[in-house]
Amino acid sequence: MIDLFRSELLRSRSRRILPMMLVGGVLLIVVAMVIAGANSHKPTPAQIASADAAFKKQFARCMQGQFLGPGEQPPPGYATLQEFCTEAATPPVDAGLQFRDIALLLEHTSTFVVLLGVALAASLGGADWSAGTMTTLLTWEPRRIRVLLIRALVVSLLVAFVTLLLQGVLLGAFSLAVALRGTSLGAPPGLVGTAVLTGLRVSTVAVGFGLVALAIATIGRSTVAALGVLFGYLVLFEGVIAGLRPSIQDRLLVRAGGVIVSRQPIYDQSHESFSSLGPSSPLPVLLGLTEAWIVAAVYVVVLIALALFVFRARDVN
Repeated sequence: MIDLFRSELLRSRSRRILPMMLVGGVLLIVVAMVIAGANSHKPTPAQIASADAAFKKQFARCMQGQFLGPGEQPPPGYATLQEFCTEAATPPVDAGLQFRDIALLLEHTSTFVVLLGVALAASLGGADWSAGTMTTLLTWEPRRIRVLLIRALVVSLLVAFVTLLLQGVLLGAFSLAVALRGTSLGAPPGLVGTAVLTGLRVSTVAVGFGLVALAIATIGRSTVAALGVLFGYLVLFEGVIAGLRPSIQDRLLVRAGGVIVSRQPIYDQSHESFSSLGPSSPLPVLLGLTEAWIVAAVYVVVLIALALFVFRARDVN
C-alpha cells in the first residue's frame, strides 16, 4: 500500500496542471493586489482619528441595542452581541484596502478556490483513462478498490495543499498591500484566527468537491466527463431548478458548500413561511450549518461508493 501511495503521489506531482495552477494562481493574486493597491491610499492621521471616534460611537450605540430590534438576538453566526457589533460598526474611512476585510476576502474568493480544486481532482482522476495507462496500473496493482481509495487520498492531500497554499499567499499579499496602501483601523481582535478558520473551511469544501469530481471522472473515465457533469449540474440543476423550487435547497451540494464556507444558514423565504409567522418572528432555517455538513458528506460518500462499484465491476481495456 505504501508503494502504491508513493506511485500515485509521484504521478500526481508530475502532472503539468499542478505547477500551472500554482504559478498561475500566484501571478493572479499578485496582479490583483497590485491593482487594488494602486486604487487605494493610506489615510492621514486626521482621517484615522475621526474614523476611530465615529467607530467607537457606533459600537457603543450597537452595544446599547440600537442596531437590533427590542429583544432581538444577534443574527446567526455571531456568538455574542459584542462580536456582532464589532462587525456592524464599520469605521467610516475611505482607504480602499482595510485589514478588517481579510476574512471576507477569503470567503468571496472561495468559489474560485473550490473550482481550482475541482479542476485539479478531475484532471488527476481522468489522466490514466485519457492516456490509456489504467491497464498498466492495474497489472501492477490489481486490487481496484485499494487503487481508487489511495487515489482519493492523494487527490485530497494535493487539493488541500494547493488551496491552502494559494490562500496563504493571498493573505500575505493582502496584508502587505494593507500595510503599504491601506489601514487596519477597526480590525476586531482575533481577526487573523477567523481568517485562518475561513481558509480551512474553504479548503475542506474544495477537497469535498474534488472527491466528487474524482468519482465522476472515474465513472465517466474522462476528465472532460467530470467537468462537463459538474458544470452542467451547477448551471442546469442548481442554477435553474433550484431557482424554480427553492424548497429543495436543503438537499443541494453547492448550497451546502456555501453554508459551510459562510457559516450563514439558508432561510425558508416561501410565502407559506411569511404568512405563518408574525412580523418580528425569525424565518425558519431551511439549511443550517450542521445539516450542510451532512449533505456534503452524503454526496461525497455516495459518489465515491458508486465510483468504487463501477470501477470494480467494469472491464478495463
